[in-house]
Amino acid sequence: MLRALAGIADEIPPSSAGDTAIREQIFAELKRQTWAPIALIDVTVRKGVVALSGALTDERQRQALRILAKNVPGVKEVQDDLVWFEPETGMYLEAPEKG
Repeated sequence: MLRALAGIADEIPPSSAGDTAIREQIFAELKRQTWAPIALIDVTVRKGVVALSGALTDERQRQALRILAKNVPGVKEVQDDLVWFEPETGMYLEAPEKG
């Protein structure tokens, strides 16, 4: 089992310096925005593809976060894995399906 896991780990290329720079730039821009839920989201970047994950408390933040990420130089695509969470009722909605 350990060999299988080690083999998989060898197949996953490390993030490039460009990916790290993109992630840092996205977080720098998020820190400038008073509406951004920085503590509730995570940003991962692989080969220029940004994946946004975590929770939103205002559905309007979804589109704003996508636009913010798309406007960072080097971003090829933005994947939305964000979940909207309504704090009063506990209701949540996952990201809309691509289609």
